[in-house]
Amino acid sequence: MLRRIPTYALYGEQAGEISEFWGHSETIASRSSLNDWEIKPHRHDALFQILHLRSGEAQALIAGRWRDVPSPSAIVVPEGHEHGFRFSHDIDGAVMTVMSKRLPASLPAQGGFAEWLARPRTVTLDPDAADSGYIGQTLDRLEAELGHATGAQAPLVENLLATALLLIFRLSGSEIATGGEGRDHARLQQLMRLIDLNCRNHEPIDFYARRLGMSATHLNRLTRQLTGRPVTRLIADRLVSEAKRELVFTTHAIQQIANRLGFEDAAYFSRFFAHHAGLSPRAYRERERARMTPAGVE
Repeated sequence: MLRRIPTYALYGEQAGEISEFWGHSETIASRSSLNDWEIKPHRHDALFQILHLRSGEAQALIAGRWRDVPSPSAIVVPEGHEHGFRFSHDIDGAVMTVMSKRLPASLPAQGGFAEWLARPRTVTLDPDAADSGYIGQTLDRLEAELGHATGAQAPLVENLLATALLLIFRLSGSEIATGGEGRDHARLQQLMRLIDLNCRNHEPIDFYARRLGMSATHLNRLTRQLTGRPVTRLIADRLVSEAKRELVFTTHAIQQIANRLGFEDAAYFSRFFAHHAGLSPRAYRERERARMTPAGVE
């Protein structure tokens, strides 16, 4: 008989409608101590987790097998994968959870990282490794920021998450490809920074291509290869992301939000937003605000 693996929001809490801006952190002991220090096998839909073990003993169920996890360690758990944990009574650490769609778009899609990130991993934070201390500090800060996360803190949370994941990836013995492919990833990082700074100006693709020293055709080819999206979509995604944050976490009128994002016509902004988000700005604001404190995710 096939075993039924439960799907939760947080462990023991039934999955429901959750705002895409939702994030959560808690100590490992706060939940495991209520369950005899064992988190039974389960999975999450649409949620990404990192566990930071500072001290104590642990076992993790990954890929169908229980394995010992020394401290200090980081455990990465992407959505949809069965996992479970057993902890010693003196465990010190944290569980950090974000919506999978909030994983930063600037994370490299190739060079081995996407494949590495698609499966659960345990990585020992070897005290002798140069990056281990910084990873620990970054995870500690991520835990603190998620403890009182708001829309204004979302960029900081995303940057801390990206930094932690890339350093954990490197510490695991993997490396993002170097040479020509590595240069392409560096250019993508530059492009994302330029988009962050200039998206409200609605600059054409040629503006970004000139800044990166390449043709618009070459730049579009590069972004399609690394992200699956053309430059115009990356710009639109950034504008929509900013619009969503303003709609949920401010009381600004839709006309004000449109103006702040460089749209002179609020009607055009509403059509643009609906095309990319699937809802009008007003409907999106109402839905996400209703989801901010869903039942079972307190």
